[in-house]
Amino acid sequence: LQFAEILLVVDFMTYWVHRAFHQVPWLWAFHAIHHSSRELDWLAGSRMHPVDVLATRAAAYLPVFVLGFAPAALYAYLVFVSIHAVFIHANVRARFGWFDHVLTTPRGHHWHHAQAPVDKNFAVHFPWLDRLFGTYHMPEGAWPEALGIARHPVPEGFLPQFVYPFVRRSPAAPIN
Repeated sequence: LQFAEILLVVDFMTYWVHRAFHQVPWLWAFHAIHHSSRELDWLAGSRMHPVDVLATRAAAYLPVFVLGFAPAALYAYLVFVSIHAVFIHANVRARFGWFDHVLTTPRGHHWHHAQAPVDKNFAVHFPWLDRLFGTYHMPEGAWPEALGIARHPVPEGFLPQFVYPFVRRSPAAPIN
């Protein structure tokens, strides 16, 4: 039961932090590193700026610790989220039928990484959160045509990506 409660608490918190990283320009500069992958594979979930990682994890896990969940439930969640993160970023084009609407699958998360439409499918675990908050997008039988960020503004390489969010850009040049 506590494992399920952790899933709900973390996904609710992560949904709103994730959405903020997409909508607040200075936060997007950090999160754009994650979205700069033009193809998703099992490693794409780990391509993140440290500021993005720290902010997202702090917002998601602080309530878990404050609510006092048992260590066993937390460990079970950490194992689950590690496997699930690799799974949803994998280059797997399998159809999961009704399960696509219950738990986030690669198809749903590929739509999150699509160049168009943008700002959809923020929930990490439960797509019904996106339905609830109006950000769900999963066209029947379709896959995105292109992944990543249009015009590919994020540089390649660790150091250029690390400093990218701190580089001043022209306000006329959108980054997402």
